[in-house]
Amino acid sequence: MTPGPHSRRRRLGAAIVVFLAFIPIGRGHDTKPFPDRQPALIIAYHTTTANWLAFRKSLRKETLPRFRSMQTQGILRSYRVLFNRDLDSGGWNAMAILEFDGNAGQERWMQGARELPAGLSQDELALTSRIESTPASLVRRDHVSMSASAPVYLVIPYRYQVSDSAYLKYLDGYAIPEFKGWEGAGVLAGYSVLLARYPAGRPWSAMLLLEYRSDRALAARDSVKAAVRERLSHDPAWKAISDNKLHVRDELALTVADGG
Repeated sequence: MTPGPHSRRRRLGAAIVVFLAFIPIGRGHDTKPFPDRQPALIIAYHTTTANWLAFRKSLRKETLPRFRSMQTQGILRSYRVLFNRDLDSGGWNAMAILEFDGNAGQERWMQGARELPAGLSQDELALTSRIESTPASLVRRDHVSMSASAPVYLVIPYRYQVSDSAYLKYLDGYAIPEFKGWEGAGVLAGYSVLLARYPAGRPWSAMLLLEYRSDRALAARDSVKAAVRERLSHDPAWKAISDNKLHVRDELALTVADGG
């Protein structure tokens, strides 16, 4: 006998309840404001398999403290360095997501880049095989105010086929309600959405960064996503966008990454 919709909803709900029994729920959200379209830069670093261990060590020992100093100096508002969990010749090895402290911070970064291109010294540059730098704008961000001891990141690039304003409406009407649901379920610690400033000719036009609380939280991604979508499907406005989302954007290959 095929189970009815109420039975399926009960099973999905039960799965989330079992999962949540092991995860404390956050008490609120980081509401630190940021200006609309905060200037940012996404740098994808590529290296060879022979240089990977040395490059990762150098990033942790030299580059991260350099970014930390730039934040103290007011050049960077925030920064994050991620390492691809897997060796993948078709993908990046490390990625820096830099958020500038306004246009003044961005100008100071560009001045410093004459001596430290892509934030790297000459020795660090020698360990790379390719670098892709994408000027971007941070357009959406949220973070639940509860620490994640061992976060796991999903970095998901998209190409969208609509205007920027139409894509932002899609984000606010479809994607953000899903992210809020995943945060409420205790699996997602936060998210950021960045748009490429000059997308023509680039492989992606939007970058989504999802921070999961742990590997266990990431493993529950599919069941939690299904439960949240089941609930949201009863909202006609959300359902209409869901039915049309394939005409809005194409999802590209995602990367599972760890923080630096």
